[in-house]
Amino acid sequence: MPTNLRLDERPASAAASAPRPAPEFKSPARKPRPASAREQKLGATARSFAILEHVAGASAPVEVLDIIGKLKLPKATAYRLVDWFVTQGYLSREPGRRRLVVGPRLTNLAFGALSSSMRNDAPHAVLQRLVHTLNETCNIGTLLNGEVVYLDRVEAEHWPLRLHYTSGSRVPLHCSAIGKLFLSLAAAPRRRRLLQSLELRRFTENTIVDGPRLEAELTQIRKEQVSFDREEYLIGVVCMAVPVTGRNGEILAALAVQAPEARLNVQTARRHLPALRSAATELAEILQADA
Repeated sequence: MPTNLRLDERPASAAASAPRPAPEFKSPARKPRPASAREQKLGATARSFAILEHVAGASAPVEVLDIIGKLKLPKATAYRLVDWFVTQGYLSREPGRRRLVVGPRLTNLAFGALSSSMRNDAPHAVLQRLVHTLNETCNIGTLLNGEVVYLDRVEAEHWPLRLHYTSGSRVPLHCSAIGKLFLSLAAAPRRRRLLQSLELRRFTENTIVDGPRLEAELTQIRKEQVSFDREEYLIGVVCMAVPVTGRNGEILAALAVQAPEARLNVQTARRHLPALRSAATELAEILQADA
């Protein structure tokens, strides 16, 4: 009988009779569930809004590659969506360049949303209280396609200005208090584009039609955060405007008081600054309450 068997060696009969380990059970790998049409649609919608928000919030024109990098979008998807927005007017390209800016349809959409919010009771009530406090006509305006557009207006009861302005009325940028305020607070690249596109038309003898002089005034407005129309658009009418500022420092709208020069010169208007700025702060809180 051999005596040199290793310890782990067993007779064949013993190996056959030993219990075999149970086979390991592995569940079959699950294939990822394909996204439903609804999920794909929601994904495309979210990407679309992300692109619009990115361009609208940028301080300068945007390259498509910037959108791809910032939003982590596939190139084909980004270019397809951008091209569609451009053809539909929601985005525009700089003349002679490929960079993107907000288009007229997106601007009109934003104006419609802001104008609608002004028609709510709360913003209008703020304007009415301000008019009652100052006993002068006040209005709220914004910038739309290179012009000031009134969002809301309340006439003073005892001293009505009787100007034919309503919600949607437009006035020029370079000779209105609200317009100069928006020009001064715009990011430098946008301000340059706006100034280059402006026709510095003379409306009164006080209208600023000299470019360097206008830019010097815009610098002062930016410093003080208050703007004046010194009979620059209408003879005999003075206006003072302050910004309605968002949480990130962006200008949401402008709030202005308007009156005959005989009753409201620049020095008198400055006395109303605390009330005007308080109302602007209240308006900003209302406009951003649901944001």
